[in-house]
Amino acid sequence: MKERRQSQKNYMGEGEVDLKEVFSTFKRYYKSIFTIALLATMLAFVSAYFTTDIYQSETLMQLAENQKVAKSDFINIDKYSNVEDEMVAFRTERLAKKALKNLNIGTRYFMKKNLKNYELYKASPFIVTFEYLSPRVMGMPIRLIPSTEDHFRLIMEPTLKEKAINTVRSLIAPIPDDEQSIVYDKLHSFGEKIETPWFTITVQQVHEFEESEYYFSMLPNESMTDLIGSNLTVSPSSEKGSIIILNFEDNVPLRAKDILDALANAYIVEKMESKSKSAERKLHFIDMQLEAIDATIVGSAKDIERFKATNIMVDLKTKAQLTAGKLNDLETQLSEINMNIDVKESILNYIETHKDIKGVNITSALQSGQNAAITSIIDVIQKTIVQRNDLLSSLTEAHPSVIKVNRQLISLRKSLNVAILASLRTLQKRKQSLSDIIKENTSKMQALPGQEQRLARLNRNFMVNEKIYSYLLEKRAVTAVTESSTVSDIKIFEFPTVADLPIKPNRAIIIFVGFALGLILGLAQAILRAYLDNTIKSSEDIENLTRLPIYGILPTLKQKVIKLEVFKDTRSPFAESYRVLRTNLQFSQKNKQGNVILVTSTIAGEGKSTIVANLGAIFQLAKYKSIVINMDLRKPSLHHYYEVGNSVGMSTYLSGKHSVEEIIQSSAYRNLDIIASGPIPPNPSELILSDKLNELLDRLKEVYDYIFIDSAPLGLVTDTMHLMQYADRNLIIFRENYARKSFVADLNNLVEKHDLKHIGIVINSVDMSSGGFRGYGYG
Repeated sequence: MKERRQSQKNYMGEGEVDLKEVFSTFKRYYKSIFTIALLATMLAFVSAYFTTDIYQSETLMQLAENQKVAKSDFINIDKYSNVEDEMVAFRTERLAKKALKNLNIGTRYFMKKNLKNYELYKASPFIVTFEYLSPRVMGMPIRLIPSTEDHFRLIMEPTLKEKAINTVRSLIAPIPDDEQSIVYDKLHSFGEKIETPWFTITVQQVHEFEESEYYFSMLPNESMTDLIGSNLTVSPSSEKGSIIILNFEDNVPLRAKDILDALANAYIVEKMESKSKSAERKLHFIDMQLEAIDATIVGSAKDIERFKATNIMVDLKTKAQLTAGKLNDLETQLSEINMNIDVKESILNYIETHKDIKGVNITSALQSGQNAAITSIIDVIQKTIVQRNDLLSSLTEAHPSVIKVNRQLISLRKSLNVAILASLRTLQKRKQSLSDIIKENTSKMQALPGQEQRLARLNRNFMVNEKIYSYLLEKRAVTAVTESSTVSDIKIFEFPTVADLPIKPNRAIIIFVGFALGLILGLAQAILRAYLDNTIKSSEDIENLTRLPIYGILPTLKQKVIKLEVFKDTRSPFAESYRVLRTNLQFSQKNKQGNVILVTSTIAGEGKSTIVANLGAIFQLAKYKSIVINMDLRKPSLHHYYEVGNSVGMSTYLSGKHSVEEIIQSSAYRNLDIIASGPIPPNPSELILSDKLNELLDRLKEVYDYIFIDSAPLGLVTDTMHLMQYADRNLIIFRENYARKSFVADLNNLVEKHDLKHIGIVINSVDMSSGGFRGYGYG
């Protein structure tokens, strides 16, 4: 038996044996595992029920591609609108406060229904307005209980937490008056101005009350910026697109929509105001320039008049007139060329220092000197940018179509750079040529008489200032039209809506997670209990601790009083387990007659007497002549199983008071006799050492096939060690969930120390439902 078990164990492998033990542990503690999992699931269900529903509202906005900032009179370079910077603007407290001007969310109304709190946004049957609000009651729940059609009770009281804190504080030191809990309970009428040290409010009824109790809290509307900032998320729709997504989460879906609407409108109004202020600054600048140039023109005209009045002028020669007029035109052309050079150099610098060229308004910048090639490239770039924006509204940067357009823009960028450089070279040549011509004509002018030269300079300054004045007047008219027709270039692609379903909590997941955690905790406590529990749980525990053979595994019985159970139902699992034990003992017997089987245990209470009584019965059923002997002289109990007296027995025989024939008692069953222990002697150990015991066993071997000895526990007294030498087979009883694993180790030490032979093990009180009882077959 031992070798077969060992080979099976080696064949199965350590991993499979451990896994089997784990599942056996789970099966053993399945009730506690199920209970913990059920409790955790119930807690998760309660948590899911009371968790507030959160709704989400969403809006899509396309931001302005650029914001124009005048850099000079003749060039407009656009400052690229960084989407990330604009996203930050939506999260600022400044914009939130602007949005709150169109909202009223500081006063919140609630009702309780089915043990849950529900917020009544724009659905409250009453409205509260306040004139004064103390910081102590800001956000504090105030109960309102309608009493009649015109009256209500207003109640303020500390929460249980506040009461507990104040109680502890009062034990330590007196609480100041201004920190005492607020307690208020009075009857008021609707429309009445309620004045208290903490607030001044008015409650107006809007419609009939449906519930018996409501409550509300008050905060200044501007203090609700935290609510907006903590629940708002802003994200780009694509990595390099100009469309952003605004999401707002709230337990009230209508309020989430209203807040998004207010934020979007506040942002658009802010941008329009910014554009209007920019136009106003431009107009102011142009007006200042016009005023200065106008004064210069007036001064130049007066200078000419004074010069002509104080000098007798003769008609200038035709050559002088032509030279002066030509020099004036040449200087005007040179100024225009210098402007164009500055414009194109600024544009070229912008292209080289910025990745994206959509921030430059080249068409307006080059209106004073267009180039056909540049105009063509610009036209293609503008069309390509429009195409790219259309693609990005539905695709990402990684899409092949977007990548293709990006490559086209890169190529066009290089072409524009080359065209501008070529144009700059041409302008530089024209500038040099004009400079040479002006120098030549200036020399001619210097050859004229002094009065003629001075008059020519005065006329030239007058005409230049006059042209600049005309240019500024034209720019002022354009800017004034822009200011008067300011419209928003921000588009709302998708307006926020009222959500029908909450986005969280996911109650199914909460309940599932609760169940999973409960199951994990249940399994963990089972493993912990198994680890801390050092009692024997199955035959595998014993097999892992000793090489001693297991002769039998006996099931537990539910009834408290157990006697000769094998006679009550001979086909029961209990009786079958004793038949298995009987078969194993028969295979290991040394003699055909007079086999002595000693039954003991490590400690009391493991069921050895019950096993001895039923062993004798099961052998009697097989027609074997059997006798049971109670050698537990200190705690006799075997005679109760057979319902015989205990006045005579082993103690009286060993002490010489009775003979063998006098102590043998017949049971109610044929072929089954009993020798009781007799009265408890004062010296049981000395009696057992008597030679009369050997004489008794020799005589009994001649008459009986099997002799069963019920001995005292092995771990308590030394009597059993002496009796083992007379036995052909010594059975050690271990009771499941009772005997400790350390008892098996003690038994191993005892066997090794005293060189005990013919030792076997019987496992008692095995729970058949746990899988430890294997029924038929060897142990």
